[in-house]
Amino acid sequence: MAIELTCTSFSFPLLSFETSLKAIALLDIPRYDIGAHEGGSHIQPSEVEAQPGQVADRIRRAGDAAGLTASDFFPTFGHGFRDRPVNTPDGAKATANVARFRAIVACAKAVGARGITLLPGVTWHDIGHERSFELSARGLRTLVPIAQDAGLRLSIEAHLESVADTPALAARLVDQVPGLGLTLDYSHFLAGGSDLAEIHRLVPLARHFHARQANPASLQAGSRDGTLNFTDIVGRLRASGYSGDVCVEYTWQDWRDCWHQDVVSESILLRDILRRTLV
Repeated sequence: MAIELTCTSFSFPLLSFETSLKAIALLDIPRYDIGAHEGGSHIQPSEVEAQPGQVADRIRRAGDAAGLTASDFFPTFGHGFRDRPVNTPDGAKATANVARFRAIVACAKAVGARGITLLPGVTWHDIGHERSFELSARGLRTLVPIAQDAGLRLSIEAHLESVADTPALAARLVDQVPGLGLTLDYSHFLAGGSDLAEIHRLVPLARHFHARQANPASLQAGSRDGTLNFTDIVGRLRASGYSGDVCVEYTWQDWRDCWHQDVVSESILLRDILRRTLV
């Protein structure tokens, strides 16, 4: 399948979900990634669980009105990183997550998404990193077959402050969960202190891709301050046989000071670089 451009709905959190898709269309990007983060300004995972069909109808209508096609569904189970993550040690919450995930899968399939991205979970200091990591692997092993049965890929975005915040840990987690892929985002690893050679080794594991400029001091940087060579990176994706989409993921949020950039302008500049590389 051809590699196409997509953009995250949550790049524009001050707009409604419907209007954010129209903004993506105005950027001349043909696909969209659905942000579904509890407490956020767009799709609520609790609403997906309660009424997956109705939420899917809303998403489809918004996509059709904007003339866009769904690419990826990116939910959390709760609020932020530590509320109901995939590696919660609370058995009741883990069971509740599976029920919520089934509804998310049904919604993602209904809107025509190609896959789902989850966060890998966090380190629980009272049980330590290794046990936290084991809980992530166990939780994801339960979820992968649910996605696969619906014809969807499941991948994780290994991110800063997660249980898999280095390239080695991300690769290890994917290796321990058959069928799991990686939503690869160089910015998290670069800002976390990894060198490019380490990050490049993750390319064969990528099933979805998030693109934004970064540097060793900043998770998100502008085009003038970023150090990532996306022409080279996309070339590596192509050489690996990558068949997913490439998502422009500039965000506007307080976390890690990701609010200094002009999201629209930087998205356009990065879009043009990616377009030239994907032709």
